[in-house]
Amino acid sequence: MKLRLSLLMIAAIATASLAMAQNHNKRMAQIRQAYADRLEIMQNKPYDGPFNEAEVNVAKNLPGTGLYERHDQYYFTQEQYSADGSMCSMLYFATSKETYAHGMHGYYWEFLWDSMEGDPMFALLVRQEGDTKKEYRFYFENNKVIKTVPELKQWPKEKSMETLHPDVIDKPADVLKLMKEKQAEFKTLIKK
Repeated sequence: MKLRLSLLMIAAIATASLAMAQNHNKRMAQIRQAYADRLEIMQNKPYDGPFNEAEVNVAKNLPGTGLYERHDQYYFTQEQYSADGSMCSMLYFATSKETYAHGMHGYYWEFLWDSMEGDPMFALLVRQEGDTKKEYRFYFENNKVIKTVPELKQWPKEKSMETLHPDVIDKPADVLKLMKEKQAEFKTLIKK
């Protein structure tokens, strides 16, 4: 009896694990397809009129580090009526490039949101120190990080040249916060 109960429990756990893995793989495929679709739209710009994008450029001198430059680009949907009757656009892709000291140090971000719901789907960070680049990828589902590449256990343990942006990211959940900040920043750029 105990053996049979144990076997049933093991089978139930295995079935649940298999179902979770299938859902995870389905979400990863959905994110990859959405990313490829957004890149194709941005590269081909299929519209005759103006494309739905906004750019922000910032350049300033920082004490101790010298020249700082930032270039943000936002891509968004056509305006549509929201549930409350107002007009709104959904941000679906954004890039941000920060460089310090004439390009010797910098960060490059890509952010991907669901174009219908506005939920985060994917983020990419490339950190550059001289000729060395380190890349981090973040995959989201239901406003939670479901996967990081490299895995968390492979992240540098201390702040160094290999870590993520020290002012912004300490853990994967901080990327979600940063994506929400980018959405808020985007809303200030678009006139109602």
